[in-house]
Amino acid sequence: MKRKLCSIILTLAMTASLLAGCASEKTSVGTENNAQSSAGQVQQENGSEEAVAEVTTYPIDTDTTFTYWGVLNGNVSANFNSLGDTEIAKMWQENTGVTIEFQHPTAGQDKEQFNLIIADGNYPDFWHYTWSNSSTYPGGPEKAIADGVILDLTDLINNYCPNLKAYLEANPDVDKQVKTDSGKYYCFPSIKEIDEGCTCMGPMIRKDILDDLRLELPETIEEWHDVLTAFKENGVEIPLSWYYPDKGRTFGYAWGTPETFVVDDGKCVYGPSKAAYKDYLTTMKQWYQEGLLNPDMFSGGEDLTNTMLASGKIGATMAWTGGTLQTVTLLQRPENPDYELSACKWPVLNKGDKPMYGFRNTKFFDGGIAIGGTCKDPVLAAKVLDYGYSEDGYMMFNFGKEGISYTMEDGKPVYTDIIKNNEDGWPVGQAMAKYIMACYNGPFVQSGDYQLQYFNIDEARDAMYTWNDCGSDETTLPTISPTEEESVEYATIINEMNTYVEEMTSKFILGTEDIETGFDKYIETLNQLGLERATEIMNNALERFNNR
Repeated sequence: MKRKLCSIILTLAMTASLLAGCASEKTSVGTENNAQSSAGQVQQENGSEEAVAEVTTYPIDTDTTFTYWGVLNGNVSANFNSLGDTEIAKMWQENTGVTIEFQHPTAGQDKEQFNLIIADGNYPDFWHYTWSNSSTYPGGPEKAIADGVILDLTDLINNYCPNLKAYLEANPDVDKQVKTDSGKYYCFPSIKEIDEGCTCMGPMIRKDILDDLRLELPETIEEWHDVLTAFKENGVEIPLSWYYPDKGRTFGYAWGTPETFVVDDGKCVYGPSKAAYKDYLTTMKQWYQEGLLNPDMFSGGEDLTNTMLASGKIGATMAWTGGTLQTVTLLQRPENPDYELSACKWPVLNKGDKPMYGFRNTKFFDGGIAIGGTCKDPVLAAKVLDYGYSEDGYMMFNFGKEGISYTMEDGKPVYTDIIKNNEDGWPVGQAMAKYIMACYNGPFVQSGDYQLQYFNIDEARDAMYTWNDCGSDETTLPTISPTEEESVEYATIINEMNTYVEEMTSKFILGTEDIETGFDKYIETLNQLGLERATEIMNNALERFNNR
């Protein structure tokens, strides 16, 4: 990635220098607000002109201060009151030449404080939020641009951001995700470099117990039933307990009925509305009656998955790679060297079938940084944010400072013990958060090398590849954008449907509602709540996405 970025950027920079005369030993940026005034133009064969982005030399010679607003990531807030107190924030300012005033909402109150800022009308310059989600701003980023809340970045990126522009031109699949339906760029995106980095959650099992019982990793639902039954018969108190908020719907991937909309044969379908959802519910009810499931999962209480895994009560779960598989394993290994949690393939119904459904993020994840509509110098702001997509920015955001948080070994950046074996006893995520942003997100491409080093045990690294080996890239809904009217209507419908599905899923599995007599009524109620209209909205948005 590093060499690829460097080559792309160097080629673009040479083109800009020769054709537009934009490159210079030092770039001095004033208070130019017209994003189209000084960039060069290249004549195309069809007679049209394409902007050549002006190349910036960092650090920029300026005394400008920008405001930043964003939720403080938990790995940061564990040890710092502000992102500005971290070494990565200091490096970001030093390397770009600007001063950044960091502001953060009170934990758990980001939506309320976001709405207060909207009402006030004085927006931050760097607005770090999940802009791709239409629930963030009714009507999505297109409406936020139209209302002047954030800026249309299209001309700014084309004219002043050679690093991001080069990356998006080289990666059209990502480029398509970071635009509105009308083709407007609206944020400096957080991007995952490798496909495996998009899969960070899935089924996992106590392989040491499997080995003791001379059993293989389960692949089919039938094999899962046999393994869980063997666990139960051999003293495992709770054979299966998934991540509590999921309420078990994620195991429905085997039937193609996860808890959300999926893409089947190019069309959006609501997973819990499929006929196969009845088969999933019937199987889970059977497992519950046989004592294979954790009854507390349906209570809505505190998620105790990690605690019970660590205590040996749970034999298998559906949870996160870093937060569960790696964390629990590292906690238990000193006391039990044989302790082993291993990722399993996404379950299927028939032996030998390739899983077609599974948890997956898109490469463009968790939004990004938009430029506020009241920013006084958007050109300079864009140049600062473009730094993250340069070779130096890639290294800084992903690895920090050479000689302190990483060293180069055999041509690759390797984290030092200040990260891997922190002297203050901080978990690796917290140690990273002092020096880098790759452990959450920001305006840069998250390195695959970061991901492989963050997962510092083989089982965690293997999990990425195990869970990525499925067809979820075809069935996962991309980053689509309902219109303003659609967003408001869809939010009302989907909230009511999700609440109802969660309620009825628990009742069906626990046996308080009969599946055979109640499933048809369940589907009828979904239709009354607006299933057909929600599906229509999703398909309209998907069609617009495909036409971008």
